[in-house]
Amino acid sequence: MAKSKAREITEKTIKRLYALSGNQCSFSSCSVTLLSSESETNFSNVCHIEAAEPGGQRYNSDSNDDYRRSYENLILLCANHHLETNDVNKYPTSVLHEMKKNHETKILNLISGQNILSRNPSALNFVIGYIGKTIFDKDVSIEPKKAPGTEEKIAFNNVKRFKPIIEEYAVYQGKLNKLYEEIEKQGSTKKEFVLQNIKTIYLKEKGKYNDIEEIRANADNIIENIQNQLWKVIEKSNNSIVDLPYEAIEISLYIILVDAFMRCNILEEPTK
Repeated sequence: MAKSKAREITEKTIKRLYALSGNQCSFSSCSVTLLSSESETNFSNVCHIEAAEPGGQRYNSDSNDDYRRSYENLILLCANHHLETNDVNKYPTSVLHEMKKNHETKILNLISGQNILSRNPSALNFVIGYIGKTIFDKDVSIEPKKAPGTEEKIAFNNVKRFKPIIEEYAVYQGKLNKLYEEIEKQGSTKKEFVLQNIKTIYLKEKGKYNDIEEIRANADNIIENIQNQLWKVIEKSNNSIVDLPYEAIEISLYIILVDAFMRCNILEEPTK
């Protein structure tokens, strides 16, 4: 029997999954290391949150194979917790998504203190290069705005899960601005393209909601969806991505996202 497309997970997706899970089971109370440097044994299961095929746990007939095999629909678990999460009543889709998000946030906090970006200085430039390579939508324009205070913008948009991430990476705005300045000196428009492309993705996300209250209620999901869309752009790049740790790319992406958030290209500007 031919392998279903939903099970044809790309190598880049798998590498991202392992890197951003810290090579650990994502189950909240589990500390199992999945790939040991001392052994060839692999304890991991790359699991579909919504099943790959009809009859599987949490299968969603309204979805499609591209989503089913996407990073957003995959979670890394040890064999025991893969089996346990087959209980769909105890572990519905929403619970597994939240479990994955919480685990990845914990791992991000750990790797943030490991100087990964300073050890991979080309990562930030790499991400800028691919997000700003072309304009997604030429009809979208951005206007320079005076950035509001970090806490003011977070509070106005009701950001919760991403609040500590924004506070952590807001301090990199100065470094990013200097890098943008260096790029501009070389005659590049990548800064404008990056900000315009992020704005384009945000406007599409914003269009899903009727008013500011709905946007505020879904602020964290909006940021996450923009992040995943940008990852897809990066993963379409050539093999040079293999030379950089995915953790460094993730942190670089957060720096760019937080900068765009503070420039009001993601979410809304606080009312005066």
